[in-house]
Amino acid sequence: MRHLLRLSLLGLLAGGTLAGCASTPTPQASFDGGPRSIVLHHPASGETVSVTYRRADGYDPQALDRIASLFRDRRTGETVPVDPTLVELLADLRDRCGVGADTPVHITSGYRSPLTNVTLARSNPNVAENSYHLRGQAADIAIPGVPPRRLADEAAALQRGGYALYPHTGHVHVDTGPVRTWSPKGGDPRILEARATPAKASSGTAVAMKPTPAAPRTQVAAAEPTPSKRPPAKAAPASAPAKGGDGDLARVRMVLASLKEQPEAAAKKKP
Repeated sequence: MRHLLRLSLLGLLAGGTLAGCASTPTPQASFDGGPRSIVLHHPASGETVSVTYRRADGYDPQALDRIASLFRDRRTGETVPVDPTLVELLADLRDRCGVGADTPVHITSGYRSPLTNVTLARSNPNVAENSYHLRGQAADIAIPGVPPRRLADEAAALQRGGYALYPHTGHVHVDTGPVRTWSPKGGDPRILEARATPAKASSGTAVAMKPTPAAPRTQVAAAEPTPSKRPPAKAAPASAPAKGGDGDLARVRMVLASLKEQPEAAAKKKP
């Protein structure tokens, strides 16, 4: 009895640890309670991880550790726990694209340490200061044999977080933040970016829903407008004070008259 109680407590502690590392599970995710596997590949290093990350009794901590290792910051070697709902999203995208469960999902960018993110942001306008890559909740991905456009369209259809197609590099960004999309800077403007599925207007006609990134929880936040540098307008001269009455007005008229007579006097003195 004491042994069973100990196992139950360990199970509760493990579950609580995982829950603290993950964001709130999305209702649309495929939580059917059955085992699920995924193959992840990091093209730059050639590293591959093939794991059954979810079993009948829940997520496998060792499998999630291996996924976190593949997601590690390649510049600093740092790791953080990867959001399990992000792993579920990657598996769902793979399945929706019609490829086999053994097809690797290429991770071109996973976790980023604060130092790496700041370094990238200096040279890349698409790197957000408050990126979900900093939290283990984002991945830049590609799937062999699947056009990037198709992958972005499937992410748009799932509506499970942020997504954007980067046509100039051929990868798709996905994260477990709010549902939104954006147009990456520096891409080909002729290529339409991934958009959310159409929403019904009150009149019954379909309108294109174009989510706006929410600051600061967004990959590409709109910059605030720069204040205008135009010189301030000169203030209108204040009216003469009322005190003094007609005497002040008479003095002003005398000064104006003398100024008017000066050019005439100068002209008479010329030889």
